Amino acid sequence: MNNFMRFFNKNQKNIFLATAVVIFVILIIVILNQYYISQEENNQKIAQDKQLTTENGYSNQENVTLDNIETESVKKLNNNTIENTMKKFVSYCNSGDYVQAYNMLTDDCKEALKYNDAKTFKEYYIDLRFPEKQEYSLSKWAVEGDNAVYLVTFNGDLLATGGEKYSSNEEYYTFVKKDNEYKINVNNYIYCENKNTRYVFDDIDVKIGKINRYSKYEEMTIEIKNNSQKTIAVTTNDAGNRVYLTNTKGAIYSSINSVLDEQDLILNVGETKEITVKFNKLYSAANKADKLIFPKIILDYEDYLSTHNRTAYSNTTTITVQYN
Repeated sequence: MNNFMRFFNKNQKNIFLATAVVIFVILIIVILNQYYISQEENNQKIAQDKQLTTENGYSNQENVTLDNIETESVKKLNNNTIENTMKKFVSYCNSGDYVQAYNMLTDDCKEALKYNDAKTFKEYYIDLRFPEKQEYSLSKWAVEGDNAVYLVTFNGDLLATGGEKYSSNEEYYTFVKKDNEYKINVNNYIYCENKNTRYVFDDIDVKIGKINRYSKYEEMTIEIKNNSQKTIAVTTNDAGNRVYLTNTKGAIYSSINSVLDEQDLILNVGETKEITVKFNKLYSAANKADKLIFPKIILDYEDYLSTHNRTAYSNTTTITVQYN
């Protein structure tokens, strides 16, 4: 001990300097990674804007006033174009016909946003988004197969407010084409991808179910099964041991507001658990995550708990699920 103190006192400045350098390097890495993610998302958005084209008889940006919505003929339109579908939906919302508006949503949207019935949809969406009759404009943002994503800007009745805007609120709508008709995802819900694919890693099975994509994050349903003869911990409540997504360029998208951030995820022998994890991944058609990473799975949780220095515990494994 005395030798250590003499060494420390003699090299105190060098030790503090080395520690400061290590902390500085770590901070730089974190800052650069966040900067890279931000720049990448911005570049993807610019690239998408340049690629916008006119489809389905609807221009890249269109302003629609109440004169174009408040006619009975609008409600008789077919849902065979995005233009007709949007006019019809807003007409129903403006007139309080919430049941018909609810019927224009996709089943995925109803499930993801927990609009279990028309009255719930009215209370938690129409009453908040349409407190007054709304006009709107559409700007195309991205197209993926049968999913067309638009930025919608709502404006209140200009005449009712003396020519000034009542409100200006933006959100993303996705128009989903099926059997030559469109249905709608609202409230920044983009779409659902059903993977339902199982991946086997020695004594651990991982199944990715649904991936619900929103404008500012995505949620993944994950099923994990422990086939080993020991209790395992898929994640522990440590900052560096949380599940995350990544892409081909190495950007990291961490889990947020997840059960994994609050407690250890423990699986007993033969046990299967299903969890839903939210990741801080902004939606981008051109920039998708392709790997799910479990960085440190504890292969013998009871042994881990009895270990004095848990940070140095080595009976672990890393699982990388390549799902795209």
